[in-house]
Amino acid sequence: MNELYLNKLRENNFKLTPKRKAIIDFFLKKDRYLTPETVWRGLKKKFIQLGLPSIYRNLELFSKCGILAKIQRPDRKLYYGLCHSKKNNHHHHIICIKCGKVGEFSDCDLLKKKTINGFKITNHSLQIEGICLKCR
Repeated sequence: MNELYLNKLRENNFKLTPKRKAIIDFFLKKDRYLTPETVWRGLKKKFIQLGLPSIYRNLELFSKCGILAKIQRPDRKLYYGLCHSKKNNHHHHIICIKCGKVGEFSDCDLLKKKTINGFKITNHSLQIEGICLKCR
């Protein structure tokens, strides 16, 4: 398992359980955005007692820790993908609409602005979709 993700769990005072390790390993193996249902189907043979609510809870926990990024696709389903950022620096993800491959970029000036059109900025999220080189 990648040490980066283990450290993010430790920094947030979460234990590395066998199920959590398997979830992270599953994402490392697939290297794309996945639905909670896909993760559950991929791991339920290994963990007989693994329920879908447990997958949802762990994916949300990983999202809050910076291990996974969460997006909503046009099908209105939630998808999760590994965040490869070594630090918790400000960045966004770009997702291939054909294969689900994930890329990262940090070219975002929104944090430099204090207000936009009279609104005080407190937080933002940005979702970018495109087509990767392999799928073109």
